[in-house]
Amino acid sequence: MKEQSHFAMSLPNTVRNIFLILLSLFLAFQVTDLKAQGKPKLIQFSGLVVAGDSSYGIPNVHIYIPRSGRGTTSNFLGYFSMPTLEGDTVAIKAVGYREKMFAIPRNLQEDKWSLIISLSEDTLSLPDVEVLPWPTEKIFKEAFIALKLPEQDMHNMNQNLNDQVMKRMMYNMGADGAANHNFYMNQQIIKQQNRFSVPTISLLNPFAWQKFIKSVKKGGMREQWRENDDGSDDKR
Repeated sequence: MKEQSHFAMSLPNTVRNIFLILLSLFLAFQVTDLKAQGKPKLIQFSGLVVAGDSSYGIPNVHIYIPRSGRGTTSNFLGYFSMPTLEGDTVAIKAVGYREKMFAIPRNLQEDKWSLIISLSEDTLSLPDVEVLPWPTEKIFKEAFIALKLPEQDMHNMNQNLNDQVMKRMMYNMGADGAANHNFYMNQQIIKQQNRFSVPTISLLNPFAWQKFIKSVKKGGMREQWRENDDGSDDKR
């Protein structure tokens, strides 16, 4: 500073004044630059977090700044928005996905910055674990060989799975809700189709005869018995 003052005093007045003005401007710019560096710019950081190449957002993703502990979470569409400072490092974490880190760039033209962040799945394959009630394979084999099934249970199983019993259950089983609904809808369709025509006689309908013959072949005309009030049996 002493050398600069001595040099300025040795110059003519006009040149010295110009030199002092330029020196003042230079020092003013330096002070402004230092102030700007001491106070970072506020940036509104927003974006969409998606899974891999998919366009579907990931909900409940944690977006935070580790240095300050501030952050937010993405909504059910994967969108988020939070205030940051330029130069901040932002961490993105989600369960089942790999963590990502981003740095807010400096000297942005605008006070906002948006990104589409793609997270890759973090899949970890664990070894197979077998849980057995026996401590060793040898004891399991011995217990399996010594196992005796109840005779009555086997008899009941064979009796319930008999072909004649299964057929009798099938023939006596009534229509369920879906079958009744389909029958009702078919009747409504036939009624709408025949509303402007004379009803046909089933005896002259070849399709009705075909359906009747198929029903007879399947056992539809089987004889069933019912007991009257007086105790006698009538065929139906």
